[in-house]
Amino acid sequence: MRKLILATASVLALGIGGAAHAANAGNTDPNAGWNMPPAAETSQHLQTATNLWKKDDFRWAQLELRNMGLYNGSLDGVSGPKTKRGLDQFQKDNGLDRTATLDQQTMVALFGNIGTSRGAQY
Repeated sequence: MRKLILATASVLALGIGGAAHAANAGNTDPNAGWNMPPAAETSQHLQTATNLWKKDDFRWAQLELRNMGLYNGSLDGVSGPKTKRGLDQFQKDNGLDRTATLDQQTMVALFGNIGTSRGAQY
């Protein structure tokens, strides 16, 4: 169920990113906007979506770490000292590189491979 929720959230977030492209679909000039940076409002929305992704990823990680007894803080989606300690211990216990970050390798170990390939380190 958790994997289904995470996969659904990823698909929805990708849809938000595609909305910026769809907004220009009615423009008759095929080259319009190709060399132009996105409007500030669009960039802000995409940045907000990315920040929500990160918070959700951290909430899920905090929940998993709590279930394993490696985290006892709140499920706030913030990578604070308790979250980092839990991630570091999880990485140590699972033979992963000890970065104390929610990197791609740690996400796969915590959640399984759910088809995401963002690869960002938080």
